[in-house]
Amino acid sequence: MKKLLLSNRLEAVFNMIDKSKCLADIGTDHGYIPIKAILEEKCERAIASDIKKGPIDVALKNIKRYGLLDKIDLRIGPGLTTLKEGEAETIVIAGMGGNLIADIIKNDIDVAKNSNYLILQPVQYPEVLRQELYNENFYIIDEDIIKDENKYYHILKVTYGKKNKYNLQAEFFVGPVNIMKKSKETLNYIDDKIIHFEKILMGLDINLHYNKYKEVENLINSFKELKKCL
Repeated sequence: MKKLLLSNRLEAVFNMIDKSKCLADIGTDHGYIPIKAILEEKCERAIASDIKKGPIDVALKNIKRYGLLDKIDLRIGPGLTTLKEGEAETIVIAGMGGNLIADIIKNDIDVAKNSNYLILQPVQYPEVLRQELYNENFYIIDEDIIKDENKYYHILKVTYGKKNKYNLQAEFFVGPVNIMKKSKETLNYIDDKIIHFEKILMGLDINLHYNKYKEVENLINSFKELKKCL
């Protein structure tokens, strides 16, 4: 059997995973993360969960193809409702909006708290997710920013029990660990956000949209201040 190859985005998610007894992949889609985790001995067993039957059927075919039916448990249901507290040491939630991931965690907070850590990969609104993680006392252990098919993706590894420190509004967009790493992609992402918000500002009339104008202007200044610190 050939090695399972993932997209750059999913490979970055997979690389954040440490060895554990049980991994749960929420919103599993094709089931690639749990399959690869078993094949490369990152976990002894896995749970592939999705809210819809269609993705579960696709995951089932892939799991059968790799001969892992005895290692991966398929479950249908929303978010973390398919898990018992403490059942999965590692929980992966990837490929959803940051606001949806935040809601999934908050809706079943005890399941999230009782894992060793969660790997989160929002496709948009990472700043919303980081704000909610801060509010709920989840700590970002590690994170990364990658660019895949001309889009930036954030991958966060978090655990429950304490908070990261944020000094500037832009830091919720970029992430405290990414700021410490000072990677090329992080710096490029900051430049991209400055350009993005400057375009928004150009389309606003300060007299007609004063509050929105000042909000965007302050955010641009926050990104520029952050960039000077790196």
